[in-house]
Amino acid sequence: MNFTGYTILFSVFLISIYDFYILRKMKVAISKCFTGSLITLILSFFGTSFLSVLISMPFENTNLKHENFLIIALILVLIFNFYRINGRKVSKGKIRREDKSGFNNIIIGLIIIFSIFGFSFFIFTTIKYSFVLWDQTLIPIEFGNYGLGESVIVIINNILVSILGTFSNKIASICLFLLGMSAFGIFCISGYTFLQNSILKKRKK
Repeated sequence: MNFTGYTILFSVFLISIYDFYILRKMKVAISKCFTGSLITLILSFFGTSFLSVLISMPFENTNLKHENFLIIALILVLIFNFYRINGRKVSKGKIRREDKSGFNNIIIGLIIIFSIFGFSFFIFTTIKYSFVLWDQTLIPIEFGNYGLGESVIVIINNILVSILGTFSNKIASICLFLLGMSAFGIFCISGYTFLQNSILKKRKK
């Protein structure tokens, strides 16, 4: 295990201890404190790995090392856990989320960021490959040891070739371009609606 791996283990171990400490400070039973901190440890570790993969996806063709994305993911996971741990209170013997905690804003912010990232990546990919396919000649592809996504692409490719023949690349290119532009339209409308509702809520307050 390299230095990055030890850093991740040490960091998630510390945040789980901090979780245990805050729970005990709220006079929660030791068994629940231990269970909660263990869940924090496990989810933080695997969450860091999963998040680093998501963050690194747009940079597959660069020379950036995956350790860089692991560190970025770790920082985000630690910030997320800090607000989650400190945004709790004990009410009637149960742990509840404080209404005024910054945790809810963090969740909303993360959802917005990943939505923007997902839409942008999808739009860029579909429009980019629509231009690539325009000058390509599609040919039947034999089935092999492909994954689920690749198998779907092979099936679509073979159907287009068998039905449209030499025009299959043009049709596929146009469909991809329209798909990307439709996603861009949905993204713009959704963003405008969200901003409009947010501004209206602030004005009403």
